[in-house]
Amino acid sequence: MSSVISHASTSGMEAPRRVISNAPPTDRDLALSAALDEKLHTEDVYEDPEECTRREEVLGELNALLQEWTRTASAAKGITEDMRPSCNLYTFGSYRLGVHGPAADIDTLCLGPRHLSREEDFFGFEENDYEGSFYDVMRKHPGTEEIVPVRDAIVPEIKTVFRGFEIDMAYTSLPSYTSVPEDLDVCATSVLLNLDDPGVKSLNGCRVADQLLREVPNHDAFRVALRTLRLWAQRRGIYSNVVGFFGGVNLAILVARVCQLYPNAASSMLVYSFFQLWSAWQWSTPVMLVPIVDEGLPGMRVWDERVNKAERYQLMKILTPAYPAQNSTFNVSVSTLEVLKAEFRRGKEVTKNILLNKCKWEDLWIKTSFLTMYKHYLMVSISAKTAEDFKKWEGWVGSRVKLLIQGIENCTGGQMLAHPGTARYKDPEKEENTHVILFLGLFPSSLKKKEKVAMNLNPAVEQFQMQVTSWMDRATGESNWVPGMQAMVRHVKRKDLPGFVREEIDGYVKDVYDESEVSAEAASKKRKDGGSEDENNIADDEEPKAKKAATEDKAPTKIRADDHDEVAGLAMLAHDELENKSTAVGGKSGGAGIKVSFAQVVKAKK
Repeated sequence: MSSVISHASTSGMEAPRRVISNAPPTDRDLALSAALDEKLHTEDVYEDPEECTRREEVLGELNALLQEWTRTASAAKGITEDMRPSCNLYTFGSYRLGVHGPAADIDTLCLGPRHLSREEDFFGFEENDYEGSFYDVMRKHPGTEEIVPVRDAIVPEIKTVFRGFEIDMAYTSLPSYTSVPEDLDVCATSVLLNLDDPGVKSLNGCRVADQLLREVPNHDAFRVALRTLRLWAQRRGIYSNVVGFFGGVNLAILVARVCQLYPNAASSMLVYSFFQLWSAWQWSTPVMLVPIVDEGLPGMRVWDERVNKAERYQLMKILTPAYPAQNSTFNVSVSTLEVLKAEFRRGKEVTKNILLNKCKWEDLWIKTSFLTMYKHYLMVSISAKTAEDFKKWEGWVGSRVKLLIQGIENCTGGQMLAHPGTARYKDPEKEENTHVILFLGLFPSSLKKKEKVAMNLNPAVEQFQMQVTSWMDRATGESNWVPGMQAMVRHVKRKDLPGFVREEIDGYVKDVYDESEVSAEAASKKRKDGGSEDENNIADDEEPKAKKAATEDKAPTKIRADDHDEVAGLAMLAHDELENKSTAVGGKSGGAGIKVSFAQVVKAKK
């Protein structure tokens, strides 16, 4: 029996069904939306019809390979043709939502019959050279250009490049079926019965995408708005769920929620309302498209901060709309939340100015000047001896970077935060296929008392080392780390950044938004008006008063590069010759540590 979880004492646990505005779009809204869509076409976010057709043909060929493998593998287990063993192939992610771009990867899920298991039949075993497995079928296929099995991930999958398209394929066998019906409703709760945890998580992608589309009133406007905000997140360096920023799912949920509140709005107003709403949101309140429902299936853990106390302390709560409800932003840290809030504030101001004809749509997604924002960075170099080892090692270390960020926060008592860069770089003096370099910008927290403190980052780096080298295969319990796999952490000042990033730095475009100027202007106006309401909202009748009050009460967090230049005494100190030493995983470190000393006191402008 299903039941709606009731939380009388917890605000926001039931998704509000009220609509802020049912007003149809004005001629001005439609003109702005047309201009936005035209600009998106110039940004190469749409796939041309020919490539779209090819993508469908490739998926059709992949489905045929799966059906043939299912029949062959079933026959080997004594399942005869008259039992009609079959499987179904589903898509999810950006392709299912209809917002994929050129050369985007395709997220797929194969639901197979109960007698074909994930471990033995889909992945296979090295001992018998993967004979009979679908992995074996794909690696021997002439259309397969690359293939990597990732069997120890939270969602085990085969990553492949097939006929020029990147395809991630997960697999789950359904205990109730020998032949999977073509019309199977993946959103039905019964499909989850007796599945293991990876199976539930695999299905969750399809279920969330389907349920989300059911909750959106206007698919066309939703898709244009979502394409816009995906481009914004990518260019602004906040599109990476693995390090604590946005991913495709949580960004889609935020856009869908705005669509629910403004069901008839044009895409341009959806983008504007997106920033108006989320720049003022209190993130301790969950974001939901539907009320949380507990269907009562055994072993299913539904997100419920009333029951699970640890969930109360999650910093951002964007809940998936399909059962079992989960928080899609559990990776968000104090550091990444500050960066996200700053980007929401920037987006609010830029979209306001677009509506006032003071800015253009392309100003919204100007590429962030990450490598000039901070005085101090941590450079993480990930490498392995072979290209095959590197593919696995890079993914693993990349998924642990969030722990390095949390370690920096913890070992400094929250005084220092780390902004993870989402771009990856290659040193031209090293072999291209065996290494990658990423950067983390270090900055003082705006939430802590402004006093001079001394901190040591070495514990965070050492903990990070221990975590990445303790890499175990979940299926076998054996260590995945092999000699040659390294993750070197080195402190670098902005002026000493390596030469191979200089081209990117030289290509930065000046941002139209300066948060310190906006803050100063708002403060001046408030003093002049004696604390009267800020009248910078274009559509007062469409913005709730509570949201306006929350926006006015918040003091913006300064993340501008010039602001960081003015932080007095921010200096990275270390043991002997820190500038020439690194802390490495998989080798001797040389004993170098990283210490920090800074005073969070902003110098007065002259």
